[in-house]
Amino acid sequence: MASRCALGDPSPWDPLDLPWDEMPDTPGVPRDRDVRPSLDVILELRRNRMSTVREVVEGLTKVSLRGHTEPVEGPGWPEPRNYPVRECLLFILNEEWEHRLYAERDLMPWRRASRSALFRSPSCRLSR
Repeated sequence: MASRCALGDPSPWDPLDLPWDEMPDTPGVPRDRDVRPSLDVILELRRNRMSTVREVVEGLTKVSLRGHTEPVEGPGWPEPRNYPVRECLLFILNEEWEHRLYAERDLMPWRRASRSALFRSPSCRLSR
């Protein structure tokens, strides 16, 4: 939403992007569930997205926050129309929050396993 609506990029989706599961197939939006990129590739894509959001947020003013985006023509999501800038920002922040919750949930079993292994290690036993 940041690239397409706020920055006017008609084709912001990276080939590695995945839309939400219920989104219908949409021209211009990839959906390759079989791709398995390396961690380095994923982290670089994430850094780029964070930089884009930072660019949008840093460019906001009280006036622009009350404004509307310009429609971007062409296939893709979100559909081409103008959006309240505030709505775009809230959407982006909500997405970030949800992704954090998913990451914390998905990483919790690994965290538990590594803690368990740490406490079983001979070097971590308490001396009496």
